[in-house]
Amino acid sequence: MWRSLHNYLRHAVSRSPRGFHPLLTVHYLTYACRFRCPYCCDGHGVRYSELRSPVLRAPQALALYARVRRRCDFLVLTGGEPLDHPDVDEILTALPRLGFDGVVLTTVGATLDAHLEAVDRGVRHLVVSLDTLDPAKGDAWLGRPGTHAAILRNLALAASRRRRASVVVSSVATPDNLPDVAEVHRFARQHGFRHSVSPQLVGVHPHPALRESAAYRALMDGLVREKRAGGAVEGTVAYLEHLRDLVPFGCRPSTVLALSPAGDVFYPCLELGNVAGNLLDEPELDAIREAGRRRFGPEPRCGPRCQSPCALGFALVLSRPGTMLDEGWRILLGALRSSRRAERRA
Repeated sequence: MWRSLHNYLRHAVSRSPRGFHPLLTVHYLTYACRFRCPYCCDGHGVRYSELRSPVLRAPQALALYARVRRRCDFLVLTGGEPLDHPDVDEILTALPRLGFDGVVLTTVGATLDAHLEAVDRGVRHLVVSLDTLDPAKGDAWLGRPGTHAAILRNLALAASRRRRASVVVSSVATPDNLPDVAEVHRFARQHGFRHSVSPQLVGVHPHPALRESAAYRALMDGLVREKRAGGAVEGTVAYLEHLRDLVPFGCRPSTVLALSPAGDVFYPCLELGNVAGNLLDEPELDAIREAGRRRFGPEPRCGPRCQSPCALGFALVLSRPGTMLDEGWRILLGALRSSRRAERRA
């Protein structure tokens, strides 16, 4: 955890510090994905499943993470669909040896039942995508019949094996599914899962229809109220208010180290798509960052865009550090509420 404090302080004193000091590393384990979520986009209008990159086999991936671990405490494995990686179980099972303070796996969850042993061993927080409780809609959006029912079964199975608070149900709010996301929120609360809601991005910009949507604002207002009361909603109150209002913020792109399936380092971020080097070829992150700066110039100051958990979340933690204390209070308040409910049931 000391690395996170050190890295946070580096970013607190400089918007663009020398070298890479990531608060979080995100590795796109594979771009492959059999599903067709309607909002899937890499920031340039391309589905992840249409991107092409070699993947690292288990020994290479673990060597990559060992280099990441020198500079970062937290790792996110995402995709594509990371469970489609041929060595995902071997990778997850070996991850505890590297000593990350937290490992997050994001997944559609349709094949989660086949990987639960490895997930239990290597993953602290399991994030499962769920945008509706309507199976017909879910299957239509995912493009594969029967998928929605499999996701719900696997969520229940995962919850039976691990703390429910370590399971995050993640929803993307689109102009077409706002009532569905509200239902998913009630489902997550009923089952003791945390719930994360993000707006649909078209490229790197929020869907224009959401800005004028009274239903979107009502949904986010409800999440803000619940968060203030200590509810299990992902993000700080300030973060949720920013998502509701879709206002500009001062992005800090180098707080997140984004890696392609092959270990390429994006500079300054995935959304801009510039590759500064490969962490397996060049083990020093600072050298890679300097190469990116020489080739692509200093970090840009982007406009109102990228209202995503990583970009917005870290920007607010740095510009408004008091939000961390507020978040600690909300978590404590939620724990007290849960304890009282358990006492009443007893």
